[in-house]
Parts: sequence; structure tokens; C-alpha cells
Amino acid sequence: MVVGRRVLRLGEVTSTNELAKSLGREGEEEGLVVLAKSQTTGKGRMGRGWSSPEGGLYLSILLRPRMRSADLLKMTVFSCVPVAQAIEEACGIDVQLKWPNDLMVQGKKVGGILVEGVSKGAYLDFIVLGIGLNVNSMPEGIREPEATSLKALLGREADMDALLESLLLRLRSFYKEVKEGDLNEDEYVHRSCTLGRCIEARVGKETFRGKALYLAPDGALVIRSDEGLVLRLSWVNETSIRTTNSEELDGITLRKD
Repeated sequence: MVVGRRVLRLGEVTSTNELAKSLGREGEEEGLVVLAKSQTTGKGRMGRGWSSPEGGLYLSILLRPRMRSADLLKMTVFSCVPVAQAIEEACGIDVQLKWPNDLMVQGKKVGGILVEGVSKGAYLDFIVLGIGLNVNSMPEGIREPEATSLKALLGREADMDALLESLLLRLRSFYKEVKEGDLNEDEYVHRSCTLGRCIEARVGKETFRGKALYLAPDGALVIRSDEGLVLRLSWVNETSIRTTNSEELDGITLRKD
């Protein structure tokens, strides 16, 4: 067992990611899970906050893979798969993935992933894989207009313990695949609600419209713009996308070498 070697259960914290990073700098072994009932300053991409009221599942996992900073994008994108699988297993509800890190159910966001790394030389000293899920959160506590909770979708409370157990099991298998270089990347395509669709991408102050074609080997999203340019989106913290329609392309592929 690596993931879940030690689980630190807390009440209200500022950010589970920040606490996990602090413990990582102090030499904590990999596999630590920091779990909180709520966060006062939960973190999302692009410097945004993540609404974290009680009723959600907020955890951060400290890992020490041999990995370069450039690998964080791939870790962010593909770590969504085991989280989606755990939700389906525990709640019996289909989950799709919106590039790069959103978990979607019926067009609504129910959670997200935030992977952060701390460097030491050419390689990362450690990474923190943060997961935020709106499980039994009350609607008024979720500030994001396009988000919802599993409870709202199911019409009943979800079993938080069962979800956590499934999540840790799935993440253990995922991390083993990461270390062995044996990720099942095809599973991402099966769940993607981005690939093959018309999207609008904002990268910094620039906006591009086009079709999402495939994922590059490092997890970058490759699109063909309306002007015919092939663009590679890889700046996770500076990029946001939205689907403009549900049109699908023929022959969607995961990646091109």
C-alpha cells in the first residue's frame, strides 16, 4: 500500500494541498492523505478558489514519483480517470472528463483535480494530488454557477465512506501504473466530453475557437482552430475551455506520436 499509508483526518483547514506540501517539505513519506471536512481557502486552477463547504470530500495525497515538472500536466489529466471510476463505483452515476481536470455529470461540474509539484534539482522532490468533490454539499454552499453536487444529482445522500474507500483503491492502482509507465490512456478518451468537439479556449488574454482533435503524449490538448491552425494547449494554469456544441469528429484518437 502506498496511497493511504497514513490518513490525516481534520475538520476545517485552509487548504489540504498547502498542508500536504508543508508536510512534504518536512520529509513526510509518500502516501500520506490529508482529508478535511471543509476548506476556508480551497485551491483551484488559475489562482481561483474552490468552494469547499461541509458535505464535500476534500483530500490531498503526497507522492514522490521520479518525475520532472513537465510531467505534471499528464498527471493532472489522467488522474481524473480513477476519480471518475470511484464515483461511478460508489454512486452508480456516469462521469465524464473535461480537459484538463474537471469531473462532469450531466453537463455539471462535480469536482476537480489540482496537482502541484515541489522541485529539487532536475526532478520533482514530491507532488501533491489534490481532489475536491461536491458530494453531499448543499446547493447554496456551492458558489460555482456551473457546478452541482452528487447528492443533488442522485436525489439522496451519497455514502461518503464508500466513496473514499473506492477512491483510495483506484488511486493506488493508478499510482502503480504511473510508476511502471503503464497508464491505460484509452480510458480517458472513452470518458472525454472535450475530444472531438468544438470548443472555445482562452489562453491568457487570447481566445481561440476550433475543434479538439486529440491528446499529445504529455496530456496537452491539440486543437485545429477555425483559421486552420493546429494549436497545442498545455499551459494548464493559464488555459480555460468551454464546449460550444456537441458536434463529434470522425475517428477521434487519444494521441499522435
